[in-house]
Amino acid sequence: MLSLRYEAYGLHWISQIHMPELRIVPNGHELMTKTTDVYIESTDLTALWESWDVGESNFVCRVGSLFFRVAGTGLFFMEQGQRILVSPEPGAEEKKVRLYILGTCMAVIMMQRSILPLHGSAVVIDGWAYAFAGHSGAGKSTLSAALASRGYPLMTDDVVALTWDAGGRAIVSPGYPQQKLWQSSLDGFGMNEQNYATIHAEVTKYAIPVQHYFHDRAVPLAGIFELDPRPEEASASIQMTEVTGLERLHLLCTHTFRSTLVSRQGLAQWLFETVSRLSASIEVHRITRSGSDFTAFEMVDRIIDHVRKGVYTEQ
Repeated sequence: MLSLRYEAYGLHWISQIHMPELRIVPNGHELMTKTTDVYIESTDLTALWESWDVGESNFVCRVGSLFFRVAGTGLFFMEQGQRILVSPEPGAEEKKVRLYILGTCMAVIMMQRSILPLHGSAVVIDGWAYAFAGHSGAGKSTLSAALASRGYPLMTDDVVALTWDAGGRAIVSPGYPQQKLWQSSLDGFGMNEQNYATIHAEVTKYAIPVQHYFHDRAVPLAGIFELDPRPEEASASIQMTEVTGLERLHLLCTHTFRSTLVSRQGLAQWLFETVSRLSASIEVHRITRSGSDFTAFEMVDRIIDHVRKGVYTEQ
């Protein structure tokens, strides 16, 4: 079976499964000589799943490994931060299988390799990365798309991979050149959904190629903005407040991608130590917006004004 080499989240992947969302490392490129970090393989996992005797659970962990099942889609097995094994169910939609590889599977691999995966998006502003965290539907991708339209390139969408450099700075590694936007966001940007494919058949969330404004190099992280939409409240001005103290730790733990899988893998202490280190090195703010109006560009203005008044102007 033909395998392709990809680069994403600061890691080098060899995959038996075609992943059109990822950046291929071309033959002859210097990255071809890099050691492979993770292998993605397609195999029949049915017997292994049955041997684990998981009962009614769809997620099960053993030392260094995590195994999960998605009904109608397939079985997924992550091991020692080095392998993702995938067993699609007959007739499963390929895009949905890839969605789980790109999301949950890669996030688990990051955890196993002590890379912190935050649920968010990130852009580059004046040479520094700024991440936008929040629950699903909070507007993370919409805000980063609005910033990108103003000339601030996208680094990653959905998962923000964080490591540290030799000087102790938090570093964001680029993900892959695609964003996922809901229909309401397309409407706000005046984009025609007929020009884009949905991420899979069951949702009206669209895959937007972003090669022309994608930043493909690692960048130090300056700050995180938590998005806190309150559509049930009457429309008012956008509020930005600093998050301090223990609330920072809670925020960072809450917005770790697939945070419920941390303790299952015995990684709770690692997460606490990691977010404590991160909290001490960056600024953290919460952006609250009320009502249901499209306010992405107003938020962009507030963020740029805040950043330009801050201390992160040179590396």
